[in-house]
Amino acid sequence: MRVRLPGLFAATLVVATAAGCGSGSAGSSSEPSSGGKTRITVADLPPSTQQNVRQQFLNRVAAFEKANPNIDIEPRETKWDAKTFATRLAGGQQETVMQVPLTEPAGMIKRRQVADISAEVSKLPHAAQFDKRALAPATDSAGHIYGLPTSEFALGLIYNRELFDKAGLDVDKPPATWDEVRGAAKTIAEKTGVAGLAVPTTENTGGWIFTAISYTYGGRLQQSNGGKTVATLDTPQSRGVLDLLKAMRWQDDSMGSQQLRNAKDLAKDFAAGKVAMMIGTPSLYNEYATQYGGKPEAFGMAAMPKGSTSATLLGGQVAVVSPKATPAERAAAVKWIDYYFLQPRYDATIAETLAAAKAKDEVPVGFPYVSLYGSAVTDPVVAAERKHASVPVENFKPYETGVAEQEFVTEPAVAAQDTYAAMDTVLQAVLTRKDADPATELGKAEEKATAALSRVRP
Repeated sequence: MRVRLPGLFAATLVVATAAGCGSGSAGSSSEPSSGGKTRITVADLPPSTQQNVRQQFLNRVAAFEKANPNIDIEPRETKWDAKTFATRLAGGQQETVMQVPLTEPAGMIKRRQVADISAEVSKLPHAAQFDKRALAPATDSAGHIYGLPTSEFALGLIYNRELFDKAGLDVDKPPATWDEVRGAAKTIAEKTGVAGLAVPTTENTGGWIFTAISYTYGGRLQQSNGGKTVATLDTPQSRGVLDLLKAMRWQDDSMGSQQLRNAKDLAKDFAAGKVAMMIGTPSLYNEYATQYGGKPEAFGMAAMPKGSTSATLLGGQVAVVSPKATPAERAAAVKWIDYYFLQPRYDATIAETLAAAKAKDEVPVGFPYVSLYGSAVTDPVVAAERKHASVPVENFKPYETGVAEQEFVTEPAVAAQDTYAAMDTVLQAVLTRKDADPATELGKAEEKATAALSRVRP
């Protein structure tokens, strides 16, 4: 989504959807192009204001068509817009291939807005070696696949190695549980005077981070009940998270005095050494090192701490295919998805070429990402990319080790922004008012989230 995942914590997600395109419509281009070629339309062409990346995209299209002379691709700049989606859906204007956030496929599958591409996927290189956790958001209960992940990320614990060292903590063994986080935060605050842990609380980022923490306690902010999505904010798991944060704030005094930060504020404070721990994604290193002047050697990352279970919030994008695509179009669409999005994840030569280009452009290379395949496929690719690493790779080791064993849970699929906004107010209350009652605040937030859910399609 464009807003759901704050830009400083994760790459902006372009929300799109593939849906009802009739044969011969402008959306799916069911009619073959001249010469008997199969024509498909693909979304997400960068705009003309981004000439370099746009040209790179067009170059990839040309190379694909050369390698597949029977397929003709028509790229379009289409991006998701909630205000126009219903109209485009009804008018059959959706492209053959589009990307959607991980939260979307489950609902789209139920509404039959995406094609079953199981047969086509089974023919792809390394199809049997996909990480099932990566495929899960676009896989139904019967095991049918309706989309392929194009990028995925998992939240974890970012920490300042220099502050850990100053506090006498082991920089190579960051906290693995929330009890350990609390202990480390208290020690750091006492010995360095720096906030041990901080969380954002504004612009819906507080609710997003709260959701991720609640997942580690087995919590879910939404549940399905009789076919309807219901808000489940006021739960023992949510209260447990708030009890932890309240104790750290008011008993331990380990969260500092500034509690009204947005994502950008927190990222800047972390880079400046004013915060020792925060929740984020590996890609936060980009802003940390290139925009905010953070020391590369001080950046450390671990997996999301464990509460009662080992889990983390998973975000990213999935490429889906129009349900009205013909068999030939469907096959061509999956070929394109494989060529453009997946090859760099399983072909070490391509991966190294792209990594070298990024390094040449001084784009950070080498921080970890969620692998779409098992280690037999992924390890050679990672090794090739890291020949050009420009980040302190070893500092991410605790994250890579931990996330490999975690359960991946996607964001709330319905009215997520309203849910996050409601939780922002809860965090603000608990972290700024010593007498705030978590249960009372959660009750208010659940009422707001319930009202939001009643206004949208379940």
